[in-house]
Amino acid sequence: MSQRVPKGECQIMENNRDAMVDPEGSGEHIWFNGSPITIKVASADTGNAFDIVEVIGRGGNSTPLHVDPSCETFCVLEGAFLFHVAGKEVRATVGDLVVLPQGIPHALQLRSQVARALVLNVPGGHDRFFRAAGTPAPAAEIPPPGPPDMRRMKEAAQEFGIEILGPPPFRIPSS
Repeated sequence: MSQRVPKGECQIMENNRDAMVDPEGSGEHIWFNGSPITIKVASADTGNAFDIVEVIGRGGNSTPLHVDPSCETFCVLEGAFLFHVAGKEVRATVGDLVVLPQGIPHALQLRSQVARALVLNVPGGHDRFFRAAGTPAPAAEIPPPGPPDMRRMKEAAQEFGIEILGPPPFRIPSS
């Protein structure tokens, strides 16, 4: 007999101690760079093999140009993103997968009123960066407007092996 896991609870499956169910709406919520980040699978739970976060944001939010020590794979669930990857701009919409190899310079910008993606980081550790650079949030909701704390972001980036190369490099203005 199967049973539904209550919303907001992560549950280890009874017949396999390594499997888990993470219902919609559950996870650790963090405000980072003007967007809510929800840690769906923490690197601590996978022996640092990977982590999975959900990113939701308002149009126009951008990351600085940076290089990560992980391979990032974005699965766009809602809206549109613009990725700046190794000097080229690529638009991604619902259903698209964007794979950013480890060590490649990139940035992203949310291009629709609201955009949402699941992000797989291999190896894990990006979740620890978000905790260090962000602020705990009550839920996966858009934070009040305000500039990002770049000093805190740069300190956390240095601690977790992320190299910030410069401001968002987008040639196409946000709509």
